[in-house]
Amino acid sequence: MNKINTQNQFVKIGKGIFLSLLVLFASLAFVSCSDDETEATDYDISEIYGYTYYGNITASSGNTLIPSIILYNDERCDWNMSVNGMNNNQFYYYSEKNSSANYTLYWYSAENVSYCKSKDSSKASMVVQLGINSTSEIVILLTGDNLTGVSGMTNTRVTMTKQTDIEKNTNPSAIEYDEEIEDISIEIPESAVEAAWGGDSTYNGSFVFMVGEGGSLAKGQGTSGTDESGNEITPTVTITDTSSTSLATATVKVPRFAYTEAMTIEPYEIAGVKVLKDGEVYYLSYEASSESTVTAQKADGTTININSLSLTGKLENGVLTLRTSFYPGKMPFPIIQIFTSGSGD
Repeated sequence: MNKINTQNQFVKIGKGIFLSLLVLFASLAFVSCSDDETEATDYDISEIYGYTYYGNITASSGNTLIPSIILYNDERCDWNMSVNGMNNNQFYYYSEKNSSANYTLYWYSAENVSYCKSKDSSKASMVVQLGINSTSEIVILLTGDNLTGVSGMTNTRVTMTKQTDIEKNTNPSAIEYDEEIEDISIEIPESAVEAAWGGDSTYNGSFVFMVGEGGSLAKGQGTSGTDESGNEITPTVTITDTSSTSLATATVKVPRFAYTEAMTIEPYEIAGVKVLKDGEVYYLSYEASSESTVTAQKADGTTININSLSLTGKLENGVLTLRTSFYPGKMPFPIIQIFTSGSGD
């Protein structure tokens, strides 16, 4: 894949997603299971390893958020803002015991795992207080957040209960983090002018992905998964010229994105993509307004909103490079997808 100069990309969370995230954490506050700590059972944190716990929050919008957490062992945990919106986000962590059945957990994104190993709490991505009422019920509170950038999210507790229908699991999946993968920036020169799309309609290639700003949570080689016969699906971008006499646009269909089994997004179309040309090089540009949301279908047949979507592309010497960034569903972190086509020969 041709590498383009690295530059961090920052994507604003849509108002609805921001509000949902704010309400979620504004609803997290720790209280002990008893006002008299001498009466509380001193549960060890290891007693809840492998179990999945769900909470229940009603946002001001009326939407129900179901956060979940699982501590696999003493160094890996998964957290989900809402199980009816997105899959787990993976963290490294370590814990410190404060008092009876009361712990502080320091969570670290994949890029900061070295700080976790050295127990540098100042570099923690998130700091979470954990109270264990019983092995069937816990209470959590977010007290530090260096990852989402949303502040003032305290003062009300959330109680989370063990999901007995989910099998105990103390073996977390590996966090995919390829340090060689870098974000890119596709700069459109000021000399570029509007033009009808002059490239091919279909491009086959491959893509990499990043989760979190700058790929802080995960970086890896992307895949479009397999078809019903078990054959690998080739990542494909389709571009349809939709130019009129007054506007040069195209509709871009992005590749199938098989992130996890529970989070596979089928190809979806982005309409109204601007087309520009500078010399023999074509450029694509799209930035969703705060009021617009693209809806995509997941592999399980359900739909998911693609929020705060942005797209930039470049076709040069027959090679298409396409960068998309989006927030799927209620996920508070962006997914960045960088597609590169074949050589164009």
